[in-house]
Amino acid sequence: MNQTMPKGWYKYGGFEIIKGEKDSMGNNVGKVVSDDNGKFGFIMNRFPANYNGDTIELSGRVKYEKVKDYVGLIMWIDGEKRGHHLVFESMQNRHIRGSSDWTEYSIKVPYPPNSKYIYIGGILGKGGTAWFDDFRVTIDGKDIQTLEETKRLTLKDFTPEALTSALSKSSVPMDLSNQDTWNKSLDQLIDEVGDKKIVAIGESTHGTSEFYQVREMITKRLVEEKGFNLVVLESPYDDIELLNQSLDSKPLDSLMRKHLFSIYQTEEMRSFLQWYKEKRSDYSVEFKGNDDSYWAFIDLLKSQIYPINDPQLNQLLDRLDESIENRLSDNLKNRIKEGKKVYDNILAIENHLKSTGKLTGVLEEMILNGKTSYINYVLLDNEQPIRTRDEVMAERISYLAKQSDRKIIVWAHNAHISNEVIVDAEIGLMGYYLDKEFKDDYYAVGLMTLNGTYSYMDEKFINGDHNYNEELKAETLQSSEEELWETKLAKLGKAAIINTEMLSKELNSDAVIGPTKLIGYGKEDSMDIYYIPLTKHYDCLIFIENTNATRPIFN
Repeated sequence: MNQTMPKGWYKYGGFEIIKGEKDSMGNNVGKVVSDDNGKFGFIMNRFPANYNGDTIELSGRVKYEKVKDYVGLIMWIDGEKRGHHLVFESMQNRHIRGSSDWTEYSIKVPYPPNSKYIYIGGILGKGGTAWFDDFRVTIDGKDIQTLEETKRLTLKDFTPEALTSALSKSSVPMDLSNQDTWNKSLDQLIDEVGDKKIVAIGESTHGTSEFYQVREMITKRLVEEKGFNLVVLESPYDDIELLNQSLDSKPLDSLMRKHLFSIYQTEEMRSFLQWYKEKRSDYSVEFKGNDDSYWAFIDLLKSQIYPINDPQLNQLLDRLDESIENRLSDNLKNRIKEGKKVYDNILAIENHLKSTGKLTGVLEEMILNGKTSYINYVLLDNEQPIRTRDEVMAERISYLAKQSDRKIIVWAHNAHISNEVIVDAEIGLMGYYLDKEFKDDYYAVGLMTLNGTYSYMDEKFINGDHNYNEELKAETLQSSEEELWETKLAKLGKAAIINTEMLSKELNSDAVIGPTKLIGYGKEDSMDIYYIPLTKHYDCLIFIENTNATRPIFN
């Protein structure tokens, strides 16, 4: 029996027959029938995200007949800004096909604190018919129909006087007069984070000089005074390992040119690396990369495996070298096929090393980074959802942090170190997973600015090749018509350190949403403003009102 969609439900997509229907028991269900005029169709519902929690799950029952492509549940969450899904999850990648009687399915995603609307539904691809029923949404295991709704607070809900008072009570000024006064301003922060396992120091742009200066100050003090012994940079693992191998034998500038992303080829990064070069033995500190190992991974493995002098191992290494070369095919299907071969060959090397008792800790770490770099080719080949860059970076840091003697400092963008997901079920996932795993042993320091200049590069895919010779350019930070978090922080003066836990108490909420800037490797644009509850995302904020672009070495 046909009927209109139940109240609150809508049809979406290119199929003509998307409607409500009553089953034989008189129960309302949603029905989607594929046709030749569309690629997909789904029933959907939208409701305000006026709830608190950590994880959201959608469950529902699905019946389907003669499905050729896919069928399943779909859910996404939007924030203040249109066009930015905070999270998105669909069963499309599971490729459920054929026919089946009623079966229950579920999908689960992190629940962002800056959520505004929740969208749920059932989706059908080309070919077949599907029925959907008994949708249920839970947050942290509790049905939202039983949860108390909470008012979403924004910066606009506070008077300027109230906000300035709260900020003043939860912050201390920084004196930037000279290096000594700047360093002295960090005393309280160093004492607070000195016993943590992982301290992540962010940046709202990759090209701000003062961010690198303050990160170097914090890093030196944590190493020298608190026993931190590993600095991890948002950069390819293999290249940083090769840089380390040649640090005492080759000029630092040439190593930076060959092994660092262009955005890091600056006077500021050289200052840190020079200190690291001189002091790494004194403090037993190491420097590592945390990004995908595509271009120098085979050279790195050869440097460790050839000295083992195992003919069978060398043959496996040759096969790996060949599959890496073949991965560069222009054809996508071939790239996926050869990328999977790379993964399989890395696995074969790992298994041989294990079976012969030759898998050292150094090789285990290298192989982990190789496998996590190529795992998405395996997932694509198996038609499974791929792993995001943030998820993989979190796994690598977790591996290092589980070694009992490690105390780690992470240098990465604010968007990656954040304790909460920021957008697209990806940005912020590194910090999100590390915070959930290590809890109080993970501490995120966000670095922010309002005015000045920054460096950027035109290259869109920063790890798209191994030619790290892009020109660094400088640009002025754009003014905003909106009242940013940064605008409010500027009321504190030229520079300040803000304790976000104290700020939450002063505001009587840890979920006050406001716009902030997150600028990546490229030039700032209108999409670089994100709406987030800043106090949930970072344990501490360092704000410097006026900053300058980093100074390129090679331009």
